[in-house]
Amino acid sequence: MRAFIRHIGVVDQKDKVHSVSFGPGVNVVTGKSSTGKSALIEIFDYCFGSSDFTIPDGVITSNSEIYFVVINVTDVDLVLARRKDNTKAAFLKPESDLAKTADSQKLTGSFFDDSFFIPLTDFKRALGRYFGLRITDVEESSTDRQYRGQKKPRPSIRSFTSFMLQHQNLVANKHALFYRFDEREKRDQVIEHLKIFLGFSDQQYFIKAQELDDLRKRQRLIELRIPKAAELRKSAANSLDSAIREYHAVSGHAIDLGETAELVSAPAIALEAIRSLRVQVTSISGEQIRQRDELERKRARQIGELREEQRSLSSIHSSIEFAKRYTSEAGAVCVPESAKISDTICPFCKSSHEGIEVEANELSSAITWLNDELRKSTHLLESFEEEELKAKRRLEGKKAEVLESDQQLAKIDAQIEDLEKFRTQHELALKAKLRAEAALESLLEKPDEELERQLEAVKSEIKAISKFLRENYDVKKKLETAESSIDELLSDFGSRFDFEESYRPINLRFSLETFDLWYETEERKVFLRSMGSGANWLYCHLALFLALHRYFASLGNTCSIPSILFFDQPSQVYFPSILDNDTEFSPEALATKEGQSRKRSVDEDIVAVTNLYSQLVRYCAETKEVTGIEPQIIVTDHADNLDLEGETKFEDLVQGRRWRTRGFIQLED
Repeated sequence: MRAFIRHIGVVDQKDKVHSVSFGPGVNVVTGKSSTGKSALIEIFDYCFGSSDFTIPDGVITSNSEIYFVVINVTDVDLVLARRKDNTKAAFLKPESDLAKTADSQKLTGSFFDDSFFIPLTDFKRALGRYFGLRITDVEESSTDRQYRGQKKPRPSIRSFTSFMLQHQNLVANKHALFYRFDEREKRDQVIEHLKIFLGFSDQQYFIKAQELDDLRKRQRLIELRIPKAAELRKSAANSLDSAIREYHAVSGHAIDLGETAELVSAPAIALEAIRSLRVQVTSISGEQIRQRDELERKRARQIGELREEQRSLSSIHSSIEFAKRYTSEAGAVCVPESAKISDTICPFCKSSHEGIEVEANELSSAITWLNDELRKSTHLLESFEEEELKAKRRLEGKKAEVLESDQQLAKIDAQIEDLEKFRTQHELALKAKLRAEAALESLLEKPDEELERQLEAVKSEIKAISKFLRENYDVKKKLETAESSIDELLSDFGSRFDFEESYRPINLRFSLETFDLWYETEERKVFLRSMGSGANWLYCHLALFLALHRYFASLGNTCSIPSILFFDQPSQVYFPSILDNDTEFSPEALATKEGQSRKRSVDEDIVAVTNLYSQLVRYCAETKEVTGIEPQIIVTDHADNLDLEGETKFEDLVQGRRWRTRGFIQLED
C-alpha cells in the first residue's frame, strides 16, 4: 500500500516539539552512539499500537510527555500518538488538510485533544480500517472454532510491523528474520493472515469457506447414516418375513404377497393388500408344528456347522502355538561358526578315506534345508494368524445364524403357550398381521433413499462453492505464484550485495508457508543459521525484505502492508556502532578501536557499506518505475559521508538528520 512516514516526534514536558521528518525513498539518520537514533524505531512501534513501552530509558523518556507519528496513507495524514504514562490508550486523528500536519512544530500538546485518545484495542481496529482491514471473522472451519471455544484473532496492523521493522539486534541476526516472531502465537497469526494482507482473501472468502466446511461435515454425517438406514430396511424386511411366517403358523393360511425382495422395493401395493386381508384361521392346522420341526432341523444343521468352525479355530490355535515354539527353540540352537574337514588316514596302510567329506557335504545340505525351513517359520506364523482372523469371522456368522433360529423357535413356542393360556388363534393371527403392516409401513418410508437424495444435494452445493472459491480466490495457487515471484526477486537483489563467494550464484529461497529462508544447493538446504559470517546474515535480511516489499508494491493498494521499511544500524557488521563516539564518522578510527579483533580491510568494508546504500537508492527508484509506488526506507546508522554510485549524494539521503554534536532531544540550558 502506498504510504510513508511524514514525522516522528515527541512533545516534551515544556510543550516543545522534537521531531524528525521523512519522505518517500531512502532516508538516513546518521550520528554517533547514544543520540537517540534507535529510539525512532521504538517510538514508531509504540505509536503504531504496541502494548509494550520499549523506548530506551534515558533523556528521551525522562523529558517526553507525548510521542507521535504522522503517517500518510493514500493522501490522508494519520496522526498517531501515545502518552508514556498510559499504555492502554492511543490517539488517532485523520487530517485530509495536509497543511495542518506539514509542519511538525505545530503539533504541540494542544493538538492532542483527550477526546481523540481511545482504548488501545479500538485504536488498532480503527487504524486498521485505513489499511483496508475490515474482516471480522477469519475462520475457515466452524468445527475448529467449536473445538477451540473461541474465535481466531482478527487481522491487526500489529502484524505489519513484522514486515516493516528491522531493529539493531535483528537486522543481522542469524537466528531470527522477523520482528515479534519469538512469540509463537504472533508468528502464526502473521503467516495465517498474510493471504488477507496481500488481498488474496476477503470476508466473503471466509464466509464461503465456512459454508463449505459445514457442508462437508453434513456430508460425512449423511454418509454415516446411510448404512444405518440400510440396516433399518433390512431389519424391517426380516420383521415382515417373520410376521408372514408367524401368521401362517398360527392361522393355517399363507399370505401370498410375493418375494420379500419385491416387497422391499415396492411396499405400497403389499401394504394395501394386507390391510384389506380378512383374518381367517383353521383350528386343526398343523402349520405351527411343521414350521417348528423345520426350524429344529435347520438349527441342528447350523449347530453342526458351528462345531466344525470351532474345531477349525482350535486347530489354527494349536498350529500358531507350535510355530511360535518352533521359532523360539530353533533360535536357541547354537550354530558352529567354522569347521575343519580332513580325510581319515589308516594308521597301518596310510591310505585315505573320503567318507567324512561325503558326510560333510550331506550335513551342509541338511543345514541349508534347515535354514530355509527357519526362514519359512515367520511367514508360516503370519499365514496362520490371517487364517485365525478369517475363522473367527466365520464363527461369529454361524453363532448369529443359530441365535436367529433360536429366536424363531422361541416365537413359535410363545404362540403355543399363548394358546394354552386361552388366547384365541384369531387374536394371535391378527397380531401377526399388524406386525406385517408395521414392517411394510417402515419400508414405505425408505429413509436410505431420502438420505441419498440429501447426499446428492449436499455434494452439488459443495461442488458449486468449491468452484466459486477456485474461480474467485484460489488462494493456494496465488500463494504459490507469490512465493515463486519472491524467489526470483531474492536472486536478483541478493546478487547485488557482497555475499561470500561460496553462496554465489545467489540461490535463496523463501517459504510463505513456514517463513523460512535458505540457500539451496543441489544436495541440501543451507538455512540462515548455518550460513556463517555477519555479512551473509545482513544481506539475507536486506535481500528478503527488499524482495517482499517489491512484491507488495506490485500488488498496488490491494496489499494492506504499507511500503515502509526501517533498518537500524545495518553497517554495524563492518563498523561496530558501540565504538563510535566521535564528532565525525571515521572508519579508520573505528578500525583502530577494534584492534587485533579486526580481520578485514577498512577499504573493503567502506566499499561494502557504500554498495549497501547505493543498492537501497537503486531499489527505491526501480520499484517506483516498475510499480508506481516509491517505498520509504528509513535507515538509522553511524556511517556517513559515503561516495554513492550514480547521481545521488549521501547528503541527499541525510538532509540535515546528522546527530554528531546533538541528539534527538535538544534540551534548553
